[in-house]
Amino acid sequence: MVRYNPDSTVAQSRKQNPAAETQNQSQPQGEPAEPEGAERRPEGDQPESQEPTESQLDLLQWRKLKLHEEPDTWGQPIPGAGAEGFPTHLRPFSSAAQYQLVERTYQQLQHSGYYWGAMAMGAAHGLLARAPPGAFLIRDSGQPDVFFTLSYRSADGPTSVRVQLSDLLFGLSGSHRTFASLFGLLTYYTGAACKLTAPYRRQRPERLKQMCRRALASAHGAENIATFPGLSAQVKDYVQAYPCCI
Repeated sequence: MVRYNPDSTVAQSRKQNPAAETQNQSQPQGEPAEPEGAERRPEGDQPESQEPTESQLDLLQWRKLKLHEEPDTWGQPIPGAGAEGFPTHLRPFSSAAQYQLVERTYQQLQHSGYYWGAMAMGAAHGLLARAPPGAFLIRDSGQPDVFFTLSYRSADGPTSVRVQLSDLLFGLSGSHRTFASLFGLLTYYTGAACKLTAPYRRQRPERLKQMCRRALASAHGAENIATFPGLSAQVKDYVQAYPCCI
């Protein structure tokens, strides 16, 4: 395919490639021809329309989902998972160690499926009101001095509790129990004697690869995946991106 060039080489190229010129002229009806000099769209992109139909919107949404399933990117961290993607409300970090802990937690939350990012309490409670008792999610806290909030559906309805971080330990507001990681906290409170049962994920049904990742971490221990035989480096990296069983 010949890109536009203001030099005379364009005309010469068209003379040498009459088949390509004929193909460009025989495009389907209803699709406007590209004006001369316009930059070519990448192959597969559709021309913009002023009022897309419902079927076009459904197709665009499906293609967005398919982008996350490409075999060469399925194990890569989600864009925005680095420190530069932190929610803007976060307080200043008290130390480099706290920064690294929150960065690692945020990256793993991006792979968890039940991290909803910036969300108002009312919106979170609206989602959980339709969920079974024990369903929970993690969202950004609305408090400027708190990083994350746990919202869950209790027997009395949806409720939220702040996740405190003090001395590099996570704990729920009002509780003296602390944990070295946010996922350790969630693992404890999803135990048989606690109120949390299952995360309320953004995507339902959940992808099979995410279920397999949790099964591997549960059966063999996330700390052993790096030396587990028979797994490719890509699969090991994918498991280590979210080495939790929740």
